[in-house]
Amino acid sequence: MKKSISTFTFFVSVLVLFSANAQNPISQKIQTEFGIGFATSILHSGKELMRSQELREQGLSYFQNSAGIRKNVGSYGTPIGWVLTTAYYRPTKKVKGLMLGTALRASLTGSEPSSDGYEEGYFFNYITITGGAKYYPFTQNNLFLLGEFGMASVLTKNRFINSEGKQNYFHQFGVGTNLSAAVGYSFKPFKNSEKTFDMKAVYQLNNTRVEVDNIGNDSWQFSGLNFIASVNF
Repeated sequence: MKKSISTFTFFVSVLVLFSANAQNPISQKIQTEFGIGFATSILHSGKELMRSQELREQGLSYFQNSAGIRKNVGSYGTPIGWVLTTAYYRPTKKVKGLMLGTALRASLTGSEPSSDGYEEGYFFNYITITGGAKYYPFTQNNLFLLGEFGMASVLTKNRFINSEGKQNYFHQFGVGTNLSAAVGYSFKPFKNSEKTFDMKAVYQLNNTRVEVDNIGNDSWQFSGLNFIASVNF
């Protein structure tokens, strides 16, 4: 966590250092953002997180019967889905081009096996609540950089068919920290309107602690890559 805070502090310091002569008009107005986009999840570490991923890579069911046998359900694809976001930014008076604010982002991803379809499935959802710095480095170009740090929560669901032939679910939940970085561009299609449309790519790195049966506190690290279109009022 200390490393994440240090990285975020360094990012903000770089923004301040290069903002001496920047004064993009868009950065001088309060922004309230609503957006939607495409999300994909990348799993890095965690005992249970990687164990379940290995089962999916082998095309095996999450359920194991009393004889220790798992059903072959077919290969899984990369967890993909939707991301929803809302944010609020205010311009800073002393630092040109820099805005500070807060953001809420929900990524809803998952995948199903090629053979068993709806009977089996894996869902990987996470929500982040962060404080952030949005920076427009140029006066005539609406490119922006974004850095965020805050809280992350993760909720997973494994869907499978149990020994009785009924559909069952296994849920896991954890909380931790998030560090995000983004690059994007603000479009202003209407000359007489303060409304802007943003297109951005967001990379999220999350570290959470999840309580897992027979393991205890399991440290999960995962990331997300999001491509988001949003409107700012």
